[in-house]
Amino acid sequence: MSKFDHVNWMDQVYKDYEKNNDVKANAGFGKPLPKKMFSGDVHDNFVNTARNAGYLPEWIKLQKEIRTELGEVVTAMNVGQPAEEFKREIRDINKKIKKYNKACPPSMQRMMIELDDVKGQHEIWA
Repeated sequence: MSKFDHVNWMDQVYKDYEKNNDVKANAGFGKPLPKKMFSGDVHDNFVNTARNAGYLPEWIKLQKEIRTELGEVVTAMNVGQPAEEFKREIRDINKKIKKYNKACPPSMQRMMIELDDVKGQHEIWA
């Protein structure tokens, strides 16, 4: 193979996975896929199968983190801490929102958090 040959990285990952016998360790190895997987909406079937396997997309994980961190800021503000003390936390949350917006479906994208409307934004994320 020359340095200019095209290598499909997914094929290479699978070959490495197969070489280490990790394929046979999968619970469904050697079993046929159910026929219903190929009928109806294939995308919905994939999503349901992934969900049943415990897979969470990165943007769902980020959504949960953002929701939790916003809740912590709102709770601290309700106790009486001044909003100005949360500038760093809001900046960190906004970094996660940028990452979230790049990964999630366009209809799920959210605005950045403003310091003066943390409570309102928390309600949107809840």
